[in-house]
Amino acid sequence: MNKVSATKSVIDARALELRRDGRAVVGPLDWNVAPGERWVVMGPNGCGKSTLTQALQGRLHPWDGQLSILGIEIGREPLQDLWRRVGFAGDTMERLVDPDTTLLEYVATASLGTVGVRFARPGPKARQRALKELAAWGVEDLASRKFFQVSLGQKRKAHIARALAPDPDLLLLDEPFAGLDPVARFDLLRRVEAWSLENPALAFVLVTHHVEEIPSTATHVLLLDETGHCLAQGPLRKALSSRNLSEAFGRPLRLSGRAGHWILGFSVQRPSSRDSLF
Repeated sequence: MNKVSATKSVIDARALELRRDGRAVVGPLDWNVAPGERWVVMGPNGCGKSTLTQALQGRLHPWDGQLSILGIEIGREPLQDLWRRVGFAGDTMERLVDPDTTLLEYVATASLGTVGVRFARPGPKARQRALKELAAWGVEDLASRKFFQVSLGQKRKAHIARALAPDPDLLLLDEPFAGLDPVARFDLLRRVEAWSLENPALAFVLVTHHVEEIPSTATHVLLLDETGHCLAQGPLRKALSSRNLSEAFGRPLRLSGRAGHWILGFSVQRPSSRDSLF
C-alpha cells in the first residue's frame, strides 16, 4: 500500500522553526499539505524558501516544533526511505555533477541515490525509465550529451526528469524557471501543467518569486514575509491577492490576469499637477 494513501498529510509542520547559524530563518510555521495538492511557495529574497526546501528533503532538521514528510518525522526517524520518495529538482544538484556525466546518467542514477556513475552504474530498467522521462520533457535526443554541454532550459528539464524517474510520492521544484528566456519559460511552464494534469495524485511544492511562473494547475499558496513568517496560506484563489503580495514584498503591488497567466505590477499613484516630481 502506498504510504501516501495511508496518511492524511504529505507535509505536516507544527510550530516549525528552522535556523541557520543559530539565527531563525523560517517560522514558527503551521502548514499542512494533503495528497494531490499543488502548493506554490513565494516570498522575497532571503525569506527562507530554500531553507524550507532543504527541510522538506530531510536535509535540515527542525530547530523547534515538528515536521513530518510522508508520515516520516524529521529528526526522529531514519531518512533513507524519505530520500527515495521525495523527488527534488533544483540548481543545487549541479555542484554534484561530474563533468563527464551525460544527461542519461544524471537522470538514471536518481534511482541509486547518486549523481553520475562514479560510484555505481544504473541497470537497464533504470536507464529505460530515464529515457522515458527525458522523452516526456522533450530532451530524449540529448541523452548522450554531457550535462554541462546543454542549455539552461535543457538542464531544467533534466532536473525534473531526474526528480520523477524514481516515481516519488512528493515533488519539490525549487525555482524551476529561473534564468529562462520568455519562450523557454513558457514552454517549460506548459509542460509542467500538462504533466500535473496527467498525474493528479502526486503532490508538489513549487518555489518561485514570480506569479507568471505559477502553473494553472496549482491549488494552494504559502506566502512568506522577509522575516520567514507565514503571511498567508491556503487555496490559491483566496491567499494569492494584491494585498497579501504587497505585504509580503513590502511594496504596493497589483495582481491581475488569470490562472496560468498571472501578471504582477506596481501599484503607482499618479502625482497630481500640484505635486512636485522631485
